[in-house]
Amino acid sequence: MTVERRLRVLITTTTYPVHGPEVMPAFVHDLAGALTAHAEVTVLAPDQVGSPRGEVVDGVDVRRFPYFLPRRLQRLALREGIPDNLRASWLARLQVPGFVAAEALAMRRLVREKGIDVVNAHWLVPQAVVAAALYRRKGPALLAHGHGGDVYLLRGLPFGRHVADFVVRHADGLVMSGSGVREVLCNLVGREVTAALQPMGVRSGLFAGAGADLDRDGAPPSEFETGFLLFVGRMIEVKGTTYLIRALPRIRELHTGLGLILIGDGPDRPRLEREVHRLGLQDAVRFMGRLPHQQIADHLRRCRAAVVPSITDRTGRTEGLPTVILEAMAARTKVIASAVGGIPDVVRHRENGWLCNEQDPESLASAVLEALEGTAGSVLERAAVTAARFDWEQVAIDYMGYLERAVATRRGKRKAA
Repeated sequence: MTVERRLRVLITTTTYPVHGPEVMPAFVHDLAGALTAHAEVTVLAPDQVGSPRGEVVDGVDVRRFPYFLPRRLQRLALREGIPDNLRASWLARLQVPGFVAAEALAMRRLVREKGIDVVNAHWLVPQAVVAAALYRRKGPALLAHGHGGDVYLLRGLPFGRHVADFVVRHADGLVMSGSGVREVLCNLVGREVTAALQPMGVRSGLFAGAGADLDRDGAPPSEFETGFLLFVGRMIEVKGTTYLIRALPRIRELHTGLGLILIGDGPDRPRLEREVHRLGLQDAVRFMGRLPHQQIADHLRRCRAAVVPSITDRTGRTEGLPTVILEAMAARTKVIASAVGGIPDVVRHRENGWLCNEQDPESLASAVLEALEGTAGSVLERAAVTAARFDWEQVAIDYMGYLERAVATRRGKRKAA
């Protein structure tokens, strides 16, 4: 009896934890770990200071490639992400050619060494572009995953439309993080694009752990008299944190002792701190900086509601689905979010959360006040069901379907050639 060989998957990414999944965004790591139940998984990520060139983490063989010397001056793939790093650093811009070449060489080496069946490229640029250039005629299949920032970056580049079209034509499968991102890609290439919608998942066990039964409509333990609202995310324009701060005075008219805790960091933090001072909210707002996932989970379980005030920024960029939405749902916490990007794909107004207009403090305050009224038990139950659909175990099963279909598509192309 012949035992079928497990699919061999190479995940390529620019965002991957350095010291375990608590320090940098962990969604690609979580996906890779979940896929190990079904496939042999290798991850190719850029080198970071303090990271080993090779290690096995949660059953995933992680390989890193250097792209600039001296190592300490590598700037392109830091935690802020390539689009932000390109805007902030001339040195990062100088490193693009070397990065692409180093990634291509490392990818070719790993594909041969591991006998890879399918490359799963996270972000269309540069990962999917490199894989499509290397393997558009023969070699492993390509499943490209657009998360948002990559698609918006291409829209702003002189030849971005041609680059996007190149990936779409040569990928054997496409996955987008939300309908908004898919729509932007369609507009960019000038035609309808077939792409599965797949937000990243949630470690539901972590967020639904001890303390999940706190009465958030009373006064959960906190430094604020009647609890706190919670924001989790990078402090950049697209997150819309300014509008949450501006909505807070109206919310506090009815909930005098309610505070706001902001978890995260980023280039907009000084401006947000000035806005807090301008509105006289110093005693009501706490900036916590970056925190590990366990502490974020604790805050989510204790808060009165999680608020995700995302916007479409000045460049036209918005989000797919912020993972904190699913994390809050898993923690049975009320979620109030803007109706932009991929958020309405998952959040249904008054069914499993509350939606508001973007860039509108009045609309946001109204949605928060409505959410704070009553226990909303049925909303939280439906939210927990929604989160369960995106538990990493289930996402891995769905994702294996995309990978297997990409491999089948590539085999079909070979037969037709």
